[in-house]
Amino acid sequence: MNVRSFKSSELGLRISSAIVMAAVTLAVSVLGGWVFAVFCAAISLVVFYEWQKMVSVTPFDVPEAILSVGFLVLVVGSLFGFFWWALAAFLVVGLVLELVTKGEERSEVMWIGFGALYCSIPVFALPLVRETGGIALLMLLFFAVWGTDVGAYFAGRKFGGPKLLPSVSPKKTWSGAVGGAVTAVVIAYIVARLSPSLAIWPALILAFVLSVISQKGDLFESWVKRIHNVKDSSNLIPGHGGVLDRVDGLVTAALALALWLSLGTF
Repeated sequence: MNVRSFKSSELGLRISSAIVMAAVTLAVSVLGGWVFAVFCAAISLVVFYEWQKMVSVTPFDVPEAILSVGFLVLVVGSLFGFFWWALAAFLVVGLVLELVTKGEERSEVMWIGFGALYCSIPVFALPLVRETGGIALLMLLFFAVWGTDVGAYFAGRKFGGPKLLPSVSPKKTWSGAVGGAVTAVVIAYIVARLSPSLAIWPALILAFVLSVISQKGDLFESWVKRIHNVKDSSNLIPGHGGVLDRVDGLVTAALALALWLSLGTF
């Protein structure tokens, strides 16, 4: 197989996987209710598993087990309506573990503790966006993030140019960042035109903001992977790496939108 055909097959695998993932996500989003909540919980669980594998430097021990149980409590708390109590308890336990450990173990407690909070965002934020903002706003979130990924990928490959943050992610370029934001805005326009509940200009502005935030989330995960000398969070998704590699931007964008909705400003 020559280089061109290999790249074509790799791109085809990437596109096929993306279509399947998007179709499943949209289907469960439309269904809503417990189906969507459990789907979000499953994302959080897989992402946390990948995070642990990525940042762990010592054998699985008592502090890591306690933090893992704490993460499960966060997930269950989100499903059954006591997330904030679970979060408060988790923060107290995490602080105690940070104080009683030292060296590599303390560093690992910090990374896994933060990861538990980070990975619980999908099960908390995505249902909140759907319930508070409605299905149209949830779709805008998805398409803004997905549009950013697609636009950044193709614009970066087509135009290249100055690197966005080479010390963190050597392949990302400013042209890709701009292309991602433009694509997100264009798709948001289409979504707003098709949805009577979304005003066009607010949707365009929101899509741009979500695009910028999602790109920062992508860079954040790249930074974590670089620190821990990891290329992909896993090889679970053909052509994409791990689930965390696909939802890093969505996690940060969903959190920002959920916090905004919680403040009642939308």
